[in-house]
Amino acid sequence: MSSQPTAVLNGTSVTNGEHDSGKKKTAISQARATNENLENAFNPRTYVVGSSKFSREYLRERLNRSILHEFSIDEQKARIELAAAYRMAAKNGWLESIYNHITCNVEGPNGECYLLINPFGLNYREITASSLVKIDFDGNTIHPGVVGDIFGINKAGLIIHSCIHRARPDVRCVNHNHNWAVAGLSATKNGLIELAQTTHITGEVAYHDYEGIVISNDEQERVVRDLGNKDVMILRNHGLITCGPSVGAAYYHAYTLCAAAEMQSHACSMAFNKSDLIIPDDRLIQLSMNIAKNFNETSMGTLEFAAAMRELDYDQDHSNYPNYRN
Repeated sequence: MSSQPTAVLNGTSVTNGEHDSGKKKTAISQARATNENLENAFNPRTYVVGSSKFSREYLRERLNRSILHEFSIDEQKARIELAAAYRMAAKNGWLESIYNHITCNVEGPNGECYLLINPFGLNYREITASSLVKIDFDGNTIHPGVVGDIFGINKAGLIIHSCIHRARPDVRCVNHNHNWAVAGLSATKNGLIELAQTTHITGEVAYHDYEGIVISNDEQERVVRDLGNKDVMILRNHGLITCGPSVGAAYYHAYTLCAAAEMQSHACSMAFNKSDLIIPDDRLIQLSMNIAKNFNETSMGTLEFAAAMRELDYDQDHSNYPNYRN
């Protein structure tokens, strides 16, 4: 009986028959490789914790898609404005990692009222108009956007927003963040002091006492009660809520409140005690508040937010992030 010739395969001596068999097994295994297996294959250049679907490479393709044509013109506008508000929040430092929310209500084809909210997991700098998730007031997904199937939403964050949208039909947008200056201010007994003109522009401020991390619907009634008909509220030991009839109005209220908190922080750090602070008379404070409400012919926040959107457009010319307008 003649012996078969041998060859070396991966450092092991095998016969020709075994060598051919090894080639066939390799070809079969490659043919059977699924997309999922290829996605999960380790690549040191794209690796991130959790899932390959969280990688920049995977998400960039999704976030560069625009599905705005699927929505009404009014919803397209709302999506672009809300995406811009998230980008400006990131630019201004009003974010805490992937947490906090800005919501905007939109109308369905039969008059239903839905909310747009950020996918829970995207950095604010990644959010695009088409990535926003459309939900009902109970947090059920109506449209996932381009990445909602990967991230979903943070339902705990919806608790504050949904109750305000329900109770205040005049409110189109609710902005919530943990800006450090406001969060610090929220832990002081005096709260916001009407020190500077910017504080007066912010308008009347409501307060809501801290009840721990908001995870229960039981708190919703007290949030609505404390906010009343105001558009600005400081959450004690927590952060801020601003709202308004437009995304721009809610944005500008947040802008002035954050600026006022920083001014107060600077002033208090320079004063020996409260008696060293120069606080305008109540009459002048009220006068400034009334003037600020009708300072421009356009509605509150319109000119300011249009300028912010242009700023983002200029930034986009030099950015590797997906265009917020997508």
